[in-house]
Amino acid sequence: MRLDALRISQFRNIESALFEPNPRFNIFHGANGQGKTNLLEAIYLLSAAKSFRPQTTQALIRHNQDQALLEARVDRGGHERVVKLELHSRGKRVFLNNNPVRQLSDFFGTVNVVVFGPEDIQLLKGSPSERRRFIDRAIFNAHPVYADETSRYDEVLKQRNALLKLPSVDRVLLGIYDEQLIQYGSDIVMRRLDFVQHFRPVMMKTFRAIFDADFDADVRYEMNWWVGEIQENASRVEVERQLEGALKAAESEERDRGFTTVGPHRDDLNATLNAYDVKTYASQGQNRAFVLAMKIAEIRYLEERYRFVPILLLDDVSSELDRERNRYLFEFLRSRGEGQVFITTTHRDYILLDEEVTSFEVCSGVVTSEN
Repeated sequence: MRLDALRISQFRNIESALFEPNPRFNIFHGANGQGKTNLLEAIYLLSAAKSFRPQTTQALIRHNQDQALLEARVDRGGHERVVKLELHSRGKRVFLNNNPVRQLSDFFGTVNVVVFGPEDIQLLKGSPSERRRFIDRAIFNAHPVYADETSRYDEVLKQRNALLKLPSVDRVLLGIYDEQLIQYGSDIVMRRLDFVQHFRPVMMKTFRAIFDADFDADVRYEMNWWVGEIQENASRVEVERQLEGALKAAESEERDRGFTTVGPHRDDLNATLNAYDVKTYASQGQNRAFVLAMKIAEIRYLEERYRFVPILLLDDVSSELDRERNRYLFEFLRSRGEGQVFITTTHRDYILLDEEVTSFEVCSGVVTSEN
């Protein structure tokens, strides 16, 4: 999978940009605040129809403009497609081969990307929502229908929370929401358990290669509402039974607090080194090595299990890694032999690539090829 051409118009601080990326490595360099990350964000939007940064659609449109346009010519397994995204203050419109896309599920999977930015360095020490987002992005890449599954759950959760805030709760309506929450919540849990089951061995092997020391790295999916030991190969029936029991047990507390306290929206990914919690006990170097292992393992997981090579977006990551971890990252990228990569940096010297590379200077939203 690769982008053969990219066109950007009135997006963020970029008035207009049109270029043909290198099929392997593309480096966007320049000072801070010039628009380098905006280029990666544009590519991500063409994959997921939303940003990897929390933003309103209006914030994505250049100042004093009514709309922005993103368009890419994509080669996926020898088949060429044209993906276009129009951004308006009132929303987005997606086109595939110049035909409007009515259901986003028909569009998802056209472009698959993995993004790795400075904020990911704090993935294991940040909030549980960041770790849930890591899992969900990986699952979405492999199963685009997962976007619909999470949307259904989020909508029911929103309605259930609104009901719980009322002075008097309609028990019949609450029962309906409970049934839907169990069904849609179990969809999410089953996807996540399957992901972690196959991701764990890849991540553990990758960590040992990056951090040459006697450490046992591990990750486990954590559900504080689950009674007993969590099994990654748990059946659908068991997941539904556990979630139903947890909702019943939490009913009184949820009425008092006015929101849903159990379910996949509260779950976490627990990372350990020699059985000690990374959040509490890992050094800065160990933490960064662990996160790097997780991102590389995510790429390997997609390539090995689903036989496709995602586009990789690296947003100024090299400045956050020490010399040895940075060297390992680029050795891994070169060793893949294929796969398109887009990298931003303030200093070209951080980027340990000399072959199959196209460099672009980015200054005040203007993109200039140096090759």
